[in-house]
Amino acid sequence: MNLRPQQARIVNEYAGGKLAISAVPGSGKTHTLAALAAHLLARGVIGPDAEVLVVTFTNSAVENVKARIRLVLRELGLRDGGFRVFTLHSLANTIVRERPDLAGVTSDYRIDDELSNSRAMSDAARWFMQQEHDYWLSFLPSGLTAQQRYQLESEWSDDTARVGAEVTKLAKHLRLTPAEVRALVLGQADKGQMGVSPFLRIGAAIYEHYDQTLRAAGRLDFDDLIWAAIRALNNDDDFRRRLGRRWPFILEDEAQDSTPLQEEILALLSREHGNWVRVGDPNQAIMTTFTASDVRFFRAFKQRSDVKVMPLTVSGRSAPEIIALANRLVDWVTRAHPEPVVRREALSADEIIQPAPPDDPQPNPSAGCIRLQSFDDEDTEAQKVAQSAVRFILSAPDKTCAILAPTNYFGQRIVQALEAIQARYPQRALYQDQLRNAQPVRDVARVLAQAVRFCSQPTNMNALVDLRAAMIEAGVGPSGDARDNRVKALLRSARPERLLFPLSDAAPVLPTGLVLREDEAREVYALAALTARWLRASVLPVDQLILTVAQQLFTQENDLAIAHSLASSLRRYASLHPDAHLADVARELDEIASNRQRYLSSSLIEAGFQPVAGQITVTTMHKAKGLEWDRVYLTCVDEVEFPHDASGEFRGQAWYLAGHDPALEARVQLEALARGDTGLTEADPVRQAHLEYIAERLRLLYVGITRARTDLLISYSRRRLGRDNSVALAAREVLRDVA
Repeated sequence: MNLRPQQARIVNEYAGGKLAISAVPGSGKTHTLAALAAHLLARGVIGPDAEVLVVTFTNSAVENVKARIRLVLRELGLRDGGFRVFTLHSLANTIVRERPDLAGVTSDYRIDDELSNSRAMSDAARWFMQQEHDYWLSFLPSGLTAQQRYQLESEWSDDTARVGAEVTKLAKHLRLTPAEVRALVLGQADKGQMGVSPFLRIGAAIYEHYDQTLRAAGRLDFDDLIWAAIRALNNDDDFRRRLGRRWPFILEDEAQDSTPLQEEILALLSREHGNWVRVGDPNQAIMTTFTASDVRFFRAFKQRSDVKVMPLTVSGRSAPEIIALANRLVDWVTRAHPEPVVRREALSADEIIQPAPPDDPQPNPSAGCIRLQSFDDEDTEAQKVAQSAVRFILSAPDKTCAILAPTNYFGQRIVQALEAIQARYPQRALYQDQLRNAQPVRDVARVLAQAVRFCSQPTNMNALVDLRAAMIEAGVGPSGDARDNRVKALLRSARPERLLFPLSDAAPVLPTGLVLREDEAREVYALAALTARWLRASVLPVDQLILTVAQQLFTQENDLAIAHSLASSLRRYASLHPDAHLADVARELDEIASNRQRYLSSSLIEAGFQPVAGQITVTTMHKAKGLEWDRVYLTCVDEVEFPHDASGEFRGQAWYLAGHDPALEARVQLEALARGDTGLTEADPVRQAHLEYIAERLRLLYVGITRARTDLLISYSRRRLGRDNSVALAAREVLRDVA
């Protein structure tokens, strides 16, 4: 396999111990990780009853890493095996399933999915609002009209749930029980040094009720699951050592997004052998303000005396001009940003991108183009950017292109502008909407849901009628007319065993009294044969059933990729819910199809998405992480989305609460109290939250820049949200010489 010198050094020299691999965008970190796993197996350092353990961030990354390791093993002439790839949650579930007694849970524990978790948190927030109704209302300003009061109560209700979610997640990652959080809050109040944020008090109360609700129902959320695994490892040294012998080498991907619980579980597993490799890019840590991850954990790991650091700084992704821009951003932020804390915390000058040498297997594009554009207002920006992107793909149909928005809201404005242009090109799909659960995801999920539902109740012929309707609507499977009531009537009256499984090679037995046209009979026979195959496959694991259905229905590459990603996600669901039935799986797919459950929540990589030449991808900067396009439009690069002054106004602030950001403030103060920092002033949590946000948005800008291979077009509007607006300070400073 082709390895760059830095990659080859890691693969050939690492023989054990703690290693931090600091990787820049496009440096091939996953490729390196897979090669390292395969070469450890090739050297024979893994015993017959042991495995290399690889921990990665997403379900689709699990499949990607597995495929890459298998490819290297084949190149080395080795058998497939000797390694295990997990997400953190599937690793924790494996540990807890082995010894639920040590984890402090019953053997029949249930795990909340994202939707159930969100509902439980909303219920806990509503409980607080009812219990402390007058106190809760006291946060709202007086003198409101009935309409204003209704609107503000709705906004404050949403913010209250966010406060509960932030406090709960951070508390669990710090391994603080509700009682311990309450003690921290009461203890600080007794000391009288720093006023306890009222939002932290609210969050602590919601956390306590939420925890009581889950415990009473025998349920765990994902953070509980990891905490339970840590408890099991701490409660029995022999059990921990046995797992350490099973996995004598641990390789961790995306370590910049690690959490305290993730660090703890991997540290415990590697305590005896000490063989722990962590790969990440601190400059791409863009999850910290809405998850419990914190880039400081990976940075601190790199600074440890027992950790060796090996960089991956060579990247063949982008043209020299774009690499230079990304490096200028790092240099300006670390040297000249007006906020000293941001200079220290936002970006790391250790991670400077170097272009690949001329003989590299993935050489950089020879030349690039960078432009900064301003528009009168948001509507004009959305329309002009959409028009420019369409002109590009029409003139260069072999190139890839993306419009990246900072928020779903502005992304939808881009989509609306593209929809208007699309009407002039009915024979060609100009763009792919990858915001939230994009329509293609919902369409695929809807058909798969009906197929799985029919497999769960094959004697219910109404389920077969619904499946047929879903297939016709999606334009897949046997052709037919959804309005054909004669076919519906026949299916409803047919005996399923005779229709689906006729004796010998005879045609399906149709009810008497109904005369079908030839095309109708052909459709019924084809539908019966297809669904009979699915019923036979329903004894397989759920992901294999999904793939069986998909391969016989879908022909478009993107639909198959979505189905593959859904299958991976549902395999994880099945592993976390071993008692789940096919009807439960169908409901999960329904939630995705109806957009009630978020899918593609963190990145397009999670969907197995790959850019399509000649089509514009519309998504957010967050979801674009890990991907690349020939041309990238970065929109709304302004002071609203990328602020620089901690004392200014911020997105997420509740204007009706005098500029406070309740969830962020509660999280920052809880973190300070947990580490014993009790000397803060009352304003400090607000300022600290703003500084963290500024730092993360700079990393997000860095991620956006490094998605582009050759062309990067950065834009902003001179008037936004009813007021004058300007380009983000960081962009203005690093683009001084760009026209």
